[in-house]
Amino acid sequence: MATGPALVVRLSSLGDVLLAAHLPSLLRVASPGRRVLFLTKERFANVLRGHPDVDRFYVLEDGSSDPAAPGPLGVKGSAGDLRLPLRREGIEEIFDLQQNLRSFRAAGSIENARRVPLEKHGVRRRLLVHARWLRPSPLAPLLRRYRVLAGLPETAPLRPWLRDALTAEERSRASERLGVLAERGFILVAPGARWATKRWPARHAAALASLVTRETGLAVLYAVGPGEEELARELRALVPVGGADPILAIALREAAAVAARARAIVAADSALLHFGPALGVPAVGLFGSTTPGFGFASGEPRDAVAEVPLSCRPCDVHGKDRCPLRHHACMERLEPSLVLERLRPLLGPARPAARDSEESRAWKT
Repeated sequence: MATGPALVVRLSSLGDVLLAAHLPSLLRVASPGRRVLFLTKERFANVLRGHPDVDRFYVLEDGSSDPAAPGPLGVKGSAGDLRLPLRREGIEEIFDLQQNLRSFRAAGSIENARRVPLEKHGVRRRLLVHARWLRPSPLAPLLRRYRVLAGLPETAPLRPWLRDALTAEERSRASERLGVLAERGFILVAPGARWATKRWPARHAAALASLVTRETGLAVLYAVGPGEEELARELRALVPVGGADPILAIALREAAAVAARARAIVAADSALLHFGPALGVPAVGLFGSTTPGFGFASGEPRDAVAEVPLSCRPCDVHGKDRCPLRHHACMERLEPSLVLERLRPLLGPARPAARDSEESRAWKT
């Protein structure tokens, strides 16, 4: 088993980076004390800041970050700039999870390093979309494959690395933002996504809130990201007036600090869905034009999937700007009552709305 420095490479996109960030923790379990480095793009580096199992970040500069904002400890520059400092690290193994020309340019010049392969299965995902009659087998969840890549059993526990990466100040601001909801308890719902065919209708998200509050007494907050101003307007028109604003249009790290206090997360197939395992919070994934068979659902015991079986699914590997059949039935028919069915077993008995998760405490002992 290798014990020397390891380099994990994942340049994009945000959801893939959040998933890839579990690998350093898994490598540390397999080889305690091992030095682990992480190479990513500048625009995604901030969410990884404070990762407890990454010794140094290598960041491909793209001019997307605020120079005054805190960043992860490491080296930033072009692919050419990073080659020499990477070679000096004495890297023993490279886990290139991106596997494209840019990742090769940055890490390909490292000599005497073993490249640990991970099949990307792009062809099989396309067969699942365009040749369903061939009945291609679905892919195992990526988090299980990362465990195997690290030399661990598929059921090895995951460290909630993002929860442990949050600073005391970020946790404190989240508590102030939540106020009494930190004690009452809440569900975080993120119905938006980059692609229109992945988005859950705002009216369904608002209806789920009514069902959840009526049955459990829990509040519901909504997370909206950049470019989702229309979604925020729709939600505000649907939720009851009065009290604190339940729409959270905040930066990613702030959203993570809030999500860490949630009883559960309900999210479309987007980056916020991957907050669940990264924070140790149960999550329900809402799948429309994509399917869990692509391998991007967490597959963890405390997580669940809500979907409607339709012959037209999946219609694309990533998502589309509009439904090819113009009905968007995969999300329109994903009723709030069905989502609540998937959510209910994850909530379990009420628990204190506080502190570190059991997983996080276990990793610290």
